[in-house]
Amino acid sequence: MIIVRGIGTGSYVGVGRVKKIKKDEDLLNLKGGEIVVVSTASRDMLSYLHHAGGVVTDYGGLTSHVAIVLREMKVPCVVGTGNGTEKLKEGTIVTVDGKTGNIYQGFMEREEKHDSSGVYYPATRIKVNLNVPEIAWKVAPLADGVGSIRIENSIIRTGKHPKTLLEEGRLSGVILDSLKIIADAFHPKPVWFRTFDIPTDELKRLDGGNIEPDEKNPLLGLRGIHKDILNPEILKAEFEAVSQLMDDGYDNLGVKIPLVRDISEYIEAKNIMRQVGIRPHRDLPVGASIETPSVVFTLDDFIAEGVDFVTLGMSDMAMSSLAVDRRGVKVAKLFNLTHPGVLMMMEGVIEKCNQQGIESCICGHAGSDQTIVRWLVEKGISSISTNPDQILKIRKVVDIAEKTIIRRGFTLYG
Repeated sequence: MIIVRGIGTGSYVGVGRVKKIKKDEDLLNLKGGEIVVVSTASRDMLSYLHHAGGVVTDYGGLTSHVAIVLREMKVPCVVGTGNGTEKLKEGTIVTVDGKTGNIYQGFMEREEKHDSSGVYYPATRIKVNLNVPEIAWKVAPLADGVGSIRIENSIIRTGKHPKTLLEEGRLSGVILDSLKIIADAFHPKPVWFRTFDIPTDELKRLDGGNIEPDEKNPLLGLRGIHKDILNPEILKAEFEAVSQLMDDGYDNLGVKIPLVRDISEYIEAKNIMRQVGIRPHRDLPVGASIETPSVVFTLDDFIAEGVDFVTLGMSDMAMSSLAVDRRGVKVAKLFNLTHPGVLMMMEGVIEKCNQQGIESCICGHAGSDQTIVRWLVEKGISSISTNPDQILKIRKVVDIAEKTIIRRGFTLYG
């Protein structure tokens, strides 16, 4: 019997006893294997959740950071139930189906279809998004590089705000340790490091996080490169970690500037990079994450300034262009990655990048959506960066899409 429904975030299934998290201290009592039920899951909880049998939340969306990382950790997760904390009773045994989003009473077995086919090697490069450095060695042989190193999880695991780590002289070291694991695993394949993009509500729970402002909608608030520029010493620490790796001989690094809203932010980020001795575009590739309509329509300015690659962030693009909070349960039906307006902007960016010889890469949730991936391949995207558990599947999807395009061409012109 289905007790409650939500949004499934992956293909994993978990069975266990319900453990409700009402206050932070409850996390300390987790033994492992429980079905953790919480109103809202935040990044700082991840270090406690990686041994959970499953996670269920009242609020949150498919593209939330916690949902993405839990999928990477292979933890079954259902978000946005609306009333899971009310419906699920403490101590009862439930089954969490991360594929359908259903929470069942008791133990429910689901048959899995396993893809036993071989590895496909399409012309489009297949990369991976990484939140957890420790799995880099497992996925490196299957991917053509890293489209987005999201180092925030390594920061959150320390339990301390980046400014606190900076004051302790540890910030660059924490970043360096995680980056080195990934750069080692993938060398000589390219890995793109994304500078910090942590919403304020996820920082407030950390030691020292009381300096963060209260925001009604943090995803549209103080985050991305704008926040980094307001804290230049923190941004310098990020670049110093990259510089140290370059000094150690790692030549496969690139830097991605996230959630850019204006060309001035991109220019200032590169100026700060120069202050730590890195010459943008000469010492390493530098690119921008295209997540706002303002950048889509001023892309020529970025090309003139110099951009070695771009990544497409369709989740934030949909949120900002459709005026829909992508974590909002009540407006979840309005959040549409394939809205014609969003697709038109993505197509325009890909076309312009191809004209200029600039690599374009999809990152985030869209890189694991087979329908969107097929569409992107048809539009000529250079690379797909997907989730670790989706690499083989996306390789096959892209290979079939490419062959379909070729056959279509023979039919039309043969």
